[in-house]
Amino acid sequence: MNVMDVVYLISSRNNTFIWNADDWLKLRRDHRIIGELVGSFPKLTRQEIFLGLPLLLLPEEVTLLLEKKIACLVECTNLKTQPDESLNQRFQEYRDKLFLEQGNCLKDNRKKQITSVMDKIIEGKKRKMLGLHTSKKNMRKPLDKKMQEALNNIEIDTESLLEEELAKLPKLKKSDALVQIHTAYPWSNKDDVKIVEWKYPLTSDQQLKYKVYKDLWERQYYITSGEKFGGDFLVYPGDPIMFHSQYIIQCKRADEEIPIMDVIAQCRLSCHVRKTLVFATYHEEEDIVKYQSFQWTECNALEDS
Repeated sequence: MNVMDVVYLISSRNNTFIWNADDWLKLRRDHRIIGELVGSFPKLTRQEIFLGLPLLLLPEEVTLLLEKKIACLVECTNLKTQPDESLNQRFQEYRDKLFLEQGNCLKDNRKKQITSVMDKIIEGKKRKMLGLHTSKKNMRKPLDKKMQEALNNIEIDTESLLEEELAKLPKLKKSDALVQIHTAYPWSNKDDVKIVEWKYPLTSDQQLKYKVYKDLWERQYYITSGEKFGGDFLVYPGDPIMFHSQYIIQCKRADEEIPIMDVIAQCRLSCHVRKTLVFATYHEEEDIVKYQSFQWTECNALEDS
């Protein structure tokens, strides 16, 4: 894969994040990596239904991305140091540039608005010069022939009128300007980014979960955490934005004993949320993941006996 196409995973305090919106979209659209948005949504801050960047990745997602060489894990060393004077100056210059751009954008938008109604503005100016009323009601009334000819003979310089109207636009104050909040550090350089080592999976349980996750991913499924339904993973046939999950995956060792009451409870739960419970086991000697599904059904054996 081209170096320019590699996604940078940001390591911070034993967690891995995606801060760049383009990287988030690329991972979801091209690689079926879902993660979990944990940031405050800019336009709806006082709620926790719709969340935004950063994207928190599962350990299994990080391992897969590194193994497939889709991404590399880095640490931003400059975020651990206090900003120096040169960075403060660069930041202030950047804010001043944004302020000027917003002022120009405001002027351009106002220019478009004025241009779209220039005919009405010109007619209003002409009517004032003739001493006529300019209310909407009077503007709709037709003029007599003599007055209409006088109105048509008046010439007004459109460019001068446009400049006159633009001059009425209040000057943008810095206190009224929008403030950009970055989701990716805008002044990074190669010296600020350090590639770090990823140490997952380490234990046998972690190895089992990763093998199951990788197998499901290679089967073209979308996978998220299954914690809210008591499982290890939730499996979707398509993007979770458009589909409900179909399976609750629980990773089990091949020699693990499972109490029957636990199986019953998990089956009842999965049935209640309209999903299929699946036990996934990894067989190291065959290097294969096997699945056993369970569904709750009524039993009439006792009633018939």
